[in-house]
Amino acid sequence: MNMQNRSLSHEIKLLIVSIVCAVLLVLGHLLLAKSLVEQVWVEYITAAIPFVLCIIGGLAIRFAINHDDVQ
Repeated sequence: MNMQNRSLSHEIKLLIVSIVCAVLLVLGHLLLAKSLVEQVWVEYITAAIPFVLCIIGGLAIRFAINHDDVQ
């Protein structure tokens, strides 16, 4: 596998991570709909989403630093 394919592979992984983060943000907003707010599990899930996003972001930054290609 040459350098360009490896770089592209790492970029695709980070793109997937960003899509997962976007889905979590949309899910958080959908869970706060009036019909679901009354349920107990919604409160816990929506409270956990920001922490999950922070962990994912930290891991993505760490991944990017470890796989930074010096040109």
